[in-house]
Amino acid sequence: MMARPEAGTQTRGESGTCRRPPRPLPHPPVTSRTITSWAYAAVWVGALLDQFLGLAWAGQAAGLLMLLFLLLEFPRQRRFAMGLFLGITAIGLIGVARADHPVALFLTGWRRGATYGAFFLALSSLRDAAETSPLVRRCGHHLTTRPPGLRYLALNGGGHLFGIILSYGSIDLLGAMVGGANTHGDAQTRATRGRRMLMAIQRGFCVMNCWSPLNLMTAIVSTAVPAAPMRTLIPFAFIVSLGMSAIGWLEDRIRGRAQTETRPPEGTTDGWSIHLGIVGLVGLVLLLAEASNILFGITLVAAVTLAVPMVALIWAVGQHGWRVRLAAIPGIVGHRLTVFRQRLPDFRGEAATLACSGFMGVTAAGIIPGALIAPVLSHLPGVTLPLLVPVVLIATGQAGLNPVAIVALLGAAVPDPAGLGISPAVLAFSCMLGWGMGVSMTPLSASAIITARWAGVSPWTVGSVWNIWFGSGCLLLSWAMILLAAQMFPV
Repeated sequence: MMARPEAGTQTRGESGTCRRPPRPLPHPPVTSRTITSWAYAAVWVGALLDQFLGLAWAGQAAGLLMLLFLLLEFPRQRRFAMGLFLGITAIGLIGVARADHPVALFLTGWRRGATYGAFFLALSSLRDAAETSPLVRRCGHHLTTRPPGLRYLALNGGGHLFGIILSYGSIDLLGAMVGGANTHGDAQTRATRGRRMLMAIQRGFCVMNCWSPLNLMTAIVSTAVPAAPMRTLIPFAFIVSLGMSAIGWLEDRIRGRAQTETRPPEGTTDGWSIHLGIVGLVGLVLLLAEASNILFGITLVAAVTLAVPMVALIWAVGQHGWRVRLAAIPGIVGHRLTVFRQRLPDFRGEAATLACSGFMGVTAAGIIPGALIAPVLSHLPGVTLPLLVPVVLIATGQAGLNPVAIVALLGAAVPDPAGLGISPAVLAFSCMLGWGMGVSMTPLSASAIITARWAGVSPWTVGSVWNIWFGSGCLLLSWAMILLAAQMFPV
């Protein structure tokens, strides 16, 4: 969480009078954490120079800084993250050792890893601004106090929308509000109601992973299947995510048909229009990203990497009051940037998974027996592999494997889908839908762990029991949509 304003400053929400900027933070001593925070910040700069100006050396330097960050932070990683770092990196290094030009491949691999790391840093800046926003909390309170008939749809939509800007923080935010609002009725009624509300939130977040451009999925899939038309697929996947949400709502209504409830006290006078602010922020990010793409001719991932921190900084300054004195803005900006930079080492776990998967996705192609894979796939209908992708992502998720690594490995194994009779668009689309389902059904995802904590149950209960019928319905829907996409996007 962001540091609270220091004592003596005048605090205020997003509307009303301005508040004085906090006093400058004291300069901390130079430690390994200081070095890693600056290294990660430099990764973002280097990746943008690479993607906007075509400076390959900047991308390679960013990759080496990404590796330096991960090595220095390795002793502070959780054991699971340590294992992933060592395992994924080892696979990539085997590919480097077998390459004709190992140094060049090593640098190219970490250049890709820096791109993923910079993308995650950009998304985290928006989450950082959202965590201190009174608007976000007012929106969350409004959603948790809806009447029973609207509650699932409201919370599912909230998990979906807030997930775009808060990532896993959306489940924590709304989960805390669900706990505060779920106080009436006997213990059994509260437990059942709490479960239904939490699952609405978690499922909304998970299906968001199928389509959102402000999501790690977009970066991984667009590089694993570079020939895929992501801008065309994203609206299509969004429509499918709405269908998945409808399946969740139907499952909730069937499961809760025997439960009767009275409307909880609302405790808020805000209307639905309060959510327009959050929608506008997401829209602003997408608008700036599209404008960057048109002006600079860059990829969607690069455009988002640039646009998100800009919007996050504007939002953070706006939280001090839109009438804040111009002379105070530099101090506010400097304070927010300093606090955010000091948090960068805490992103070590996610950065390790993403950057190492990017490295492996480039370097592992040399150790995957493509000559053996092609004959097997050539004897199967072209749509077979896309239909299997969601199943593989769900199955590997049960073992705790992140979709990031699986999709990156798939991209290395199938570098030319069209050559195997598989449309790149269909393969990418199956990865997008499978990603959302894999996140919803794995018991080892952050979404399942957080939801289980608020529900007081095991993550296995959330991912593998409570979501079994929801996941099965979504898988059938995904298969139908993949078959439709095969007709829309022929090889």
